Amino acid sequence: MPSSNDLRNRLTTAAARLREVDSPGLADAVDAVLAPKGWTHLRSTDPVATGTTEPNMIMSISKTVRDQIVAARRSPGATVTDDVNEAFTKFLAGEFVPRKPARARHGAPDEKVNLNVRPSSVLRQQVAESAEMTAANVAADYLMRKYGLGPYAADAKAAPLALGSVRIPTVPRTVREEIRTRAATAGRKVNDDVDEGFQKYLAGEFTPTAPVWADTADMVPMKMRPNDTLHDQVLAAGGLRPLQVAVAYLLSKYSITPGAAE
Repeated sequence: MPSSNDLRNRLTTAAARLREVDSPGLADAVDAVLAPKGWTHLRSTDPVATGTTEPNMIMSISKTVRDQIVAARRSPGATVTDDVNEAFTKFLAGEFVPRKPARARHGAPDEKVNLNVRPSSVLRQQVAESAEMTAANVAADYLMRKYGLGPYAADAKAAPLALGSVRIPTVPRTVREEIRTRAATAGRKVNDDVDEGFQKYLAGEFTPTAPVWADTADMVPMKMRPNDTLHDQVLAAGGLRPLQVAVAYLLSKYSITPGAAE
């Protein structure tokens, strides 16, 4: 059995060699174990040490985000697995709508590494059956949102949610053109505004009033494609219909007065 110093030297050499053969992810794993208290990383994924026999789930995320998540969860008694179980519970309850993973950018993509967790297999299976993406992607998006990382960082440009089915409320022509003009002036897209309105409505931050048009002589269709998950959540919440909420929010956001019925 080699001495601790000899073993450390061999592992350091192994990490360097792994980088030479273009295996930075494996090299990072070796470096993580060599770091101060690095052995705790091995213990955290050991089912005997953690007291859990749940199967391992691997999330592939950028190294920077992985390190920030781990650093944020170093408080006593707190684990990333707890956060993932929280993510799954909120997703299944309709309290969290994840973004679809962004496509890798060409040029200099972020280095990807693995983050291992052992969430509840029951919740994981339910999410896998309900989501339009993998359970690992749902978990990764929640972790980034919770800690303000990646696309949720303060200096990051918010990405729009996935487009949903075509929805076509009917509004006066002048109102439709005014909404489109003001959205374009603000550099916004109507679909994103409607998603924003749905989210605020579901969070209790927006109380809509059904629009009442003063003039219905020239009513026209206004095509929009709000996120399907948000649309269905608004529908399930009762109250106004989703498209009434959508139009009411657009009027409120852009300070457009529908007028009163005569």
